[in-house]
Amino acid sequence: MFTYFMPTKVFFGKGCIAQSGDVLANLGRKALLVTGRHSAKANGSQAAVVEKLDELGIAWFLFDEVENNPSIATIRKAAAFALEKDVDFVIGIGGGSPMDAAKAIALVCTNDLDDAQLFTGPYCKPLPIVAVPTTSGTGSEVTKVSVLTNPHAGTKQSINTPLIFPVYAFADPAFTESVPEQVTVDTAIDALSHAIEGYMANTSTPMSDVWAEEAMRFLGVHLTDLKGDVPYVVREDLLYGSTLAGITIAQTGTTMVHSMGYMLTYYKGLSHGRANGLLLPAYMKLMEETMPDKTEKVWALLGVAGLDDFTALMQDLMGDKVDLSDEEIKKFVTMTMPTNGVKKTPYPVTADLMAKIYKEL
Repeated sequence: MFTYFMPTKVFFGKGCIAQSGDVLANLGRKALLVTGRHSAKANGSQAAVVEKLDELGIAWFLFDEVENNPSIATIRKAAAFALEKDVDFVIGIGGGSPMDAAKAIALVCTNDLDDAQLFTGPYCKPLPIVAVPTTSGTGSEVTKVSVLTNPHAGTKQSINTPLIFPVYAFADPAFTESVPEQVTVDTAIDALSHAIEGYMANTSTPMSDVWAEEAMRFLGVHLTDLKGDVPYVVREDLLYGSTLAGITIAQTGTTMVHSMGYMLTYYKGLSHGRANGLLLPAYMKLMEETMPDKTEKVWALLGVAGLDDFTALMQDLMGDKVDLSDEEIKKFVTMTMPTNGVKKTPYPVTADLMAKIYKEL
């Protein structure tokens, strides 16, 4: 048997907030807007949300201090602000960091959790969450996960509960048009990683595979279109593929690629998407051994000739290699081996194998 649960109502397309944002009136009379410092203001997403809230007579308060890889301290600061203003719901506007932060903030507003319990629960129902993605990568608008930086654990960790699925997601590709080239590349590869990992996880289901294949179909055709001037029609496909990939991992979770990649982000400063892209070729080499039929389907969906072609493409997009010391590799392996991502990998992963993959980066 398998299960499928996707409670988020998605509105997709240019102008979707103006056209369908009236549903926000169902959530209350006061909203907290959660953003980074600059991008939501620059790309028009914050203005579109504010215009609709003002039209509906909903008061709003702005928290625009979310950093890349949001910290527990930032979450607690924002939640205290939200409680002070007595908000009814939370709107995350931006890439994965603001959306993930919004989920955690909504949870902390209704739960008395210490830093350890924040990642384990148990949880009570959070404030309602609305997600407005402005990059085509994380899929956080349709997932039950919030990834935060946890200094106590020395890595990124996930809050994982169906309670933090957004109630509504407004995915407007126009908000992604001002994204810089490197962010376009990194987030697209993050989305691709979600689709591939979800497809190849031992938790995949016939239904999650449908979404994964469709995501790869829309993302794969544009892997050579990510640099330079990216037209709107491509941005639309990338955001659609990213959302489908998010729906995929909402059912399956991710594998060793994400678990290993968190080390590269936390300790080496690589963007999440770039870390995943560097690790994907080694992962697909393992998948050729353990599930060759699905691997061949991936190559066909992405329009590549095979592993060598895919590896060359990832190297072209990701750039330089990573310099890791033996001590760093040992530390990363020790921290990564016990993770759920390794357990969801359909391959007998050993510490020696993981060390070899890190070393080859």
